[in-house]
Amino acid sequence: MSIKSKYESNQLIDNLPKHIRQFIKPQNYENYTPINQAVWRYVMRKYVNYLSGVAHESYLKGLEQTGVGVESIPSMYGMNRILKEIGWAAVAVDGFIPPYAFMEFQAYKVLVIASDIRQLENIEYTPAPDIIHESADHAPIIANPDYAEYLRRLGAIGAKAILSKHDMDLYEAVKKLSILKEAEGMSQEEILDA
Repeated sequence: MSIKSKYESNQLIDNLPKHIRQFIKPQNYENYTPINQAVWRYVMRKYVNYLSGVAHESYLKGLEQTGVGVESIPSMYGMNRILKEIGWAAVAVDGFIPPYAFMEFQAYKVLVIASDIRQLENIEYTPAPDIIHESADHAPIIANPDYAEYLRRLGAIGAKAILSKHDMDLYEAVKKLSILKEAEGMSQEEILDA
């Protein structure tokens, strides 16, 4: 089965260059456990409670406009249908992707959202990309057309600028460290070595 048949597409996703389309993965929503859903609800309730008093009003409005709710982990497919109305799309990725790819997706007006969710042990903070950070922090801001255009332009510039060997080495080091910090059973020594 091709990757394309595992996610709901739209014109923005269909027009992506093949070299970045390779990073799109199915969300596999059915794999989220009741604990995953509880982690989502807990963190999102804290987010909304805190941010409703300190964030710009457009953040909470943006959650609603992009299909990110408090009660359940959002479906990338549902988000994709909603984001289409504001000229963007969303795709699931498997955790870390290279920085140039992240920026290039943004240049094409496609949000990449890690489909993993933080472990209960890391409920307050995870060093690895997860669906809470990627969807609840990134999606709401693209509901603002001016900011969405800024992100698109930043993506276009960043995709061309972030591709040196040093950038890739740094990306690989951060990726390895973050994965180790999120993994179960890692010793402090292994984390310090990384």
